[in-house]
Amino acid sequence: MLLICSGLLLFSSCEEWLDVSPSSEIKEEDLFSNEQGYKDALYGVYQKISENTLYGENLTLGFLDVLAQQYDIRAGGHIFFEAGLYQYDDIDVETRIDAIWSNMYTSIAQINFILKDIDANKGVFGSEVTYSVVKGEALALRALLHFDLVRMFGQSPVTSDGTPAIPYMEAFTVDNGDRLNVSGILTTCEIDLLASETLLSEYQEMDEIRNPAGELGGIDNFLAFRQNRMNYWAAKALLARLYLYMDNKESALGYAVEVIESGHFRFMTQAELNETGEFNDRTFSYEHVFSINAVDLRSTSDNYFRISANTNAELSGKLIVAEDKVDNIFEVSSGYSSDPRYNKLWQYSQSVLMHAKFWQDDNMSNLITNLIPVLRLSEMYYIAAESEPNTETAVAYLNEVRKARLIPELPTDIDASVLEDEIFKEYRKEFMSEGQLFYYYKRKNAQNIIDSQVNPITNKEYVFPLPLREIEFGNN
Repeated sequence: MLLICSGLLLFSSCEEWLDVSPSSEIKEEDLFSNEQGYKDALYGVYQKISENTLYGENLTLGFLDVLAQQYDIRAGGHIFFEAGLYQYDDIDVETRIDAIWSNMYTSIAQINFILKDIDANKGVFGSEVTYSVVKGEALALRALLHFDLVRMFGQSPVTSDGTPAIPYMEAFTVDNGDRLNVSGILTTCEIDLLASETLLSEYQEMDEIRNPAGELGGIDNFLAFRQNRMNYWAAKALLARLYLYMDNKESALGYAVEVIESGHFRFMTQAELNETGEFNDRTFSYEHVFSINAVDLRSTSDNYFRISANTNAELSGKLIVAEDKVDNIFEVSSGYSSDPRYNKLWQYSQSVLMHAKFWQDDNMSNLITNLIPVLRLSEMYYIAAESEPNTETAVAYLNEVRKARLIPELPTDIDASVLEDEIFKEYRKEFMSEGQLFYYYKRKNAQNIIDSQVNPITNKEYVFPLPLREIEFGNN
């Protein structure tokens, strides 16, 4: 009999994918004997993926942005020095990659445990909506995690030679799954997301992070805080991202436009950008299509992005960007210093310029603390701009973001190569400390990464090595 811990799925990885904690155990049939058990299990998945090993650090503000050379790490002795050189066989880098792999698949195992008997147990749900939301979110999360795994451990679609990449785990099992090639993984992600989209269409409503439930007052709290969940629109946004990665630009454009035109997400207003107190919203939360709530974000952010009085002793562990590089990224010499991503999100800490996007202040409202965006409204505009065949229309999509960021609009008669360069510049600005730039470089099969000490960049740098235990257990 499978047992689980404390009402939530708390599996730890081993060589056969997962192990089960024996403490504070309750039986599976007791957990899933009612609707709340399914809700608690799903909450447990969100909690797991928000840890520092995954989206709370490694896959957002830490490791992946180090690989994208978003930070200046050139001194030996820095905790990320070897990572910045793509030395994946370094023991610390290897340990970090192994932790990503094991915790992603642990989370997937938790998702599959939820899905295992959910159809047979449909009767425990109080409504069709709740059943559809639980199952839909679980499928969307499973697709998200496998998609990011293949973006790390698989070749880029433009370079893929059919080599097996990763397993796509669709069942709750201790057996290692067969590895699929990149195309197979992406297609299976698509299947899960399309199924999720259909299920989540049962509840398309959204609320705002600052005003959970909004005008939907009185609803089950499970249906509130939708921006912190893989909601209906997040499934569509992820489909847009997935289709662009697959180079299916027609579908990518269609889904991106659906999210844009949904009316559920908007850019920050000037007044909101000027806030300095309780609602000093540095992550621009109204623009989140899906974000995680990382309970350790304050300590993580302080660790990497704040300097105490003991400055010199701390720099080897900080994620610093030289001021001239910041000015170059944000095109200050072109008069773009009005960009809130520059003048709001870069602040001095003990006379050192630091990225302040994830600073957590004592007086911040708890509605906007601990948020790390995973899917943004702005990305939908970038996807639309890149996928739209009419250049003039494509520029119009990009200009919507530029207007929101208070920088001049581009002329509509620029050619396609200039547009592509401007989209790239936006990725560098918009996704600082969010982990998306490395994937952009990889999708484009860029031969050079700006500021890298290792060039040209090849699959040796773009493809993470499998954990050694996977090779040992026959998954090489």
